[in-house]
Amino acid sequence: MKAAVVAGLLLISIASINAATDRVVCYFGSWATYRIGNGKFEVEDINPNLCTHIIYTFVGLDTKGNVKILDNWFDISLGGFSRFVQLKNRNPNVKLMISIGGWNEGSATYSTMANSDLLRAVFVDSVVTFVRRYGFDGFDIDWEYPTLRGGAVEDRVGFIKLLRDLRTRFDREGFILSIGTAATADYLVSAYDVPEINKYVDFVNLMTYDLHAYWDAQTGANAPLYPNVWETGFTTSMLNVDACVRAWLNGGLSSSKLIMGVPAFGHTFKLASTQDTRIGARTIGPGDAGPYTLEPGTLSYLEVCEKLNGGGYTTAFSNEQQVPYAFRGDQWISYDNTYSIALKVQYAKWMNLGGVMIWSIESDDAKGICGEGQFPITSTVFSEVFGGTAPTITTTTTRPTTTTTTTTSTTKVVPATTTTTSRPVVTTTTTTTTRRTTTTKRPTEKLVCPSSGYLRDPNNCGQFYQYKVFCFFNNEAAYRVGAGKRTVDDINGDLCTHVIYNSITLTNTGTLKLLDSYNDVTNGAFNRLQAMRLRYPNVKFMIGLGGATTTSATFSRVVSVPALRQAAVKTIVSFLTQQYQFDGLDFYWQYPVMKGGTPEDRPNFVTFIAELSANMRMYGLVLTLTVAPTDDFFMSSYDVPNLVRYVDYLHVTAFNLHAFWDGKTGHQSAINASGREGSNYEAQLNVDAIISGWIKAGAPSSKLVLGISSNAVTFKLYDEKDNGVGVRAAGRGEPGPYTTTEGIMSFQELCVAKEQDGWTTILDRTQQGYYAHKGRWWVSYDDLPIVLLKGAYAISRSLAGIALFNAEGDDAVNECGKGSYPLLRSVNAGLNRKVPDESGATTTVKPTITTTKTTTSTTMAPSTTTKAPTTTTKAPTTTTKPTTTTTKKPTEATPPPMPQYCPSKGYVRDPSDCAIYYRCIPNGLFLTVWKYTCPSGLLFNLSSSTCEYASKVNC
Repeated sequence: MKAAVVAGLLLISIASINAATDRVVCYFGSWATYRIGNGKFEVEDINPNLCTHIIYTFVGLDTKGNVKILDNWFDISLGGFSRFVQLKNRNPNVKLMISIGGWNEGSATYSTMANSDLLRAVFVDSVVTFVRRYGFDGFDIDWEYPTLRGGAVEDRVGFIKLLRDLRTRFDREGFILSIGTAATADYLVSAYDVPEINKYVDFVNLMTYDLHAYWDAQTGANAPLYPNVWETGFTTSMLNVDACVRAWLNGGLSSSKLIMGVPAFGHTFKLASTQDTRIGARTIGPGDAGPYTLEPGTLSYLEVCEKLNGGGYTTAFSNEQQVPYAFRGDQWISYDNTYSIALKVQYAKWMNLGGVMIWSIESDDAKGICGEGQFPITSTVFSEVFGGTAPTITTTTTRPTTTTTTTTSTTKVVPATTTTTSRPVVTTTTTTTTRRTTTTKRPTEKLVCPSSGYLRDPNNCGQFYQYKVFCFFNNEAAYRVGAGKRTVDDINGDLCTHVIYNSITLTNTGTLKLLDSYNDVTNGAFNRLQAMRLRYPNVKFMIGLGGATTTSATFSRVVSVPALRQAAVKTIVSFLTQQYQFDGLDFYWQYPVMKGGTPEDRPNFVTFIAELSANMRMYGLVLTLTVAPTDDFFMSSYDVPNLVRYVDYLHVTAFNLHAFWDGKTGHQSAINASGREGSNYEAQLNVDAIISGWIKAGAPSSKLVLGISSNAVTFKLYDEKDNGVGVRAAGRGEPGPYTTTEGIMSFQELCVAKEQDGWTTILDRTQQGYYAHKGRWWVSYDDLPIVLLKGAYAISRSLAGIALFNAEGDDAVNECGKGSYPLLRSVNAGLNRKVPDESGATTTVKPTITTTKTTTSTTMAPSTTTKAPTTTTKAPTTTTKPTTTTTKKPTEATPPPMPQYCPSKGYVRDPSDCAIYYRCIPNGLFLTVWKYTCPSGLLFNLSSSTCEYASKVNC
């Protein structure tokens, strides 16, 4: 109702307003020349009399700061540029511009250029030369977006420096400078310094569309003029044209420089139920692709009007949001027609905006096929800006009726039906993803991947496709000793496409908790990770949340309470975008419903991930889940079809499939079944069955990442003479010197141990897994040939890639003589990824190995020293082993007293003073103990491992 009232006042007062609205800016997507049938659109099809400015898209940016041509065939060979500037012959007053950037260009190259004085100067010269050479009137920058999508925190300032330098030069040349920007208010904090932008640009093309689409998992308007009544949240309240315009004006942009975008396209959805067709109805993905644009989830206006004229669609109109929509069967379309476009233009005039922008004219009905005349959307904008008749607003609500006839009138009419929408069932927030169409690939050309390896893009030799390598790194490795110690500085970004640093979790109040604030904050691990992002700009550095350290009950509580979900989403996004600049989050819940959870966890988990995804996508962040392997989790823990809609990748933990708990030996991560399994469950405990199960359950193979581990699983044989697969075991095997945990060894520990005499190594060619034994010690592990096979398997199943868990357990220092990071290099080799050769590999000195078996069973360091064990151990590869194993400076001047009991790892409270507690940290064969004291008035809570008020602590 509010929208109707405002629109009514708008109509009453429009004649008395001295509107400044005098620009019609039309973007032209040059790739439309490759479309077929009615959708094919040439430069000559542009009507230059309908626009005051026409912007040709796109050119790109090379790494040296120069403007580069993205489609040399069309732009140069077929004369795209020269034919475009000849439009002046038909309208000498039209301004013809060229735009750089777009969605597909990303942000990284622009970030580097804008923040370098040298590259910025090169770019300005290149732009001026380019504009002069081809005869354009100006230049448009569509950087999507500063600070985001591969950018850097410095971009907000760098972008202003770029605009300043261009303005200085353009003033001498007489060129026009405009920019295309994201619309919603949150970008004003992260990407855009609006008052400074206002100083340097002629106008800003605000992309006030793509505000709702299939990624919301519910129907929504592409470009609603006003919000729905329920959209009162921090994010949802932004997602309408009015909020976007007011945010930029309040941010400091002159109204005369703001060009409000309107879409000549719609978004499509696939309904979850054909009975629920309202705005806010649940959806299960994008709608069907159109015959010309060939993009699921998006239709040009021409494709929309052809569908509606074809009959069978029910059309409706939202008075609240002032936009139409239509549906038929499970297809739901949000679009703008000439009526809603006229309303938007009147709004722009009422707000005294500088003009209206159309994205994009090739998507309009250029030939008048639908009976509304040529270019109905663009013509409506032009006529309304320069004196068109305003439409009559209808405020009544009538029942939708099915339309089966073609409209033949060119006069704007009020839609036959209007509906006021009700609150949706799912209230996830949404992203402001903007246009992504920058490619010029011919729609008839099919991309065919080889069975493995690289494939160059047929239309852009600078583009190629490759598999992902996720490197999981645990922060606790910083406390290991000798050659086993790993810090973030040991990460080799050349061997990973994504690095996931496991170090945070959630509390039961929805706030974030650092698992090790000393290492990550005090000792600077987070800051050093930020530095690595600059060193490896093409690698995504993500944070890992959860894992075995967080009980299922905690997550269960958070996802079940809307307020706690909202708090958790807010604190996660703030952590990723404001406190630290991470590129994404991996969430690992062990496991919904199980281990202290509730049956409601399964749907609540989907709701939480949907809300988290919607907020993260707004910032271009990556969201992944680490999940259990076998399909017995699907019915209880994971709603697979719904979860996969909201995440970028699923890391399937296809390892630890057999261990000491079986009471018998078994491969921890075999590729195939043996054929001798005694049950259906056992037959699932192999990589092939696991991946097949996830795909069958509804997970796209392109989102599945095969998880492998650098850890080996160790067993203690019941009888050392009975040492095959499936024989009786008597518990965990011995711990390694670095991981110090019975039942597992890192790859580094095992390969060094196997250099000792007495080991027998066997490759099980049926199941494709290695095992080895020595005496009563039996080990299952992935060796390099098996990792190569798993890479080939990932390619054969069209998976997204491979994740190496416990990457800190790989042999980073070449202690066992197979080169640095042999497992990780094998992962890359198996996926046919080209990575730099390791430096200094031929000079690595092989360590001296001792065969003296330790007889010391000390579980705790002496109270007055932390000296190394008396048994001889291995030296690091490049340095002499120090005599002391202390890993941190104590917080007190004198060594703390020893508690009476210390677990293998974790916290213990002082029995005589609840404000004092100790932390026990594995340190080689010893335990290092640190003493802490809670702040005044607080006591240590063992259940939450934090200091809390006395009323909450059982002391």
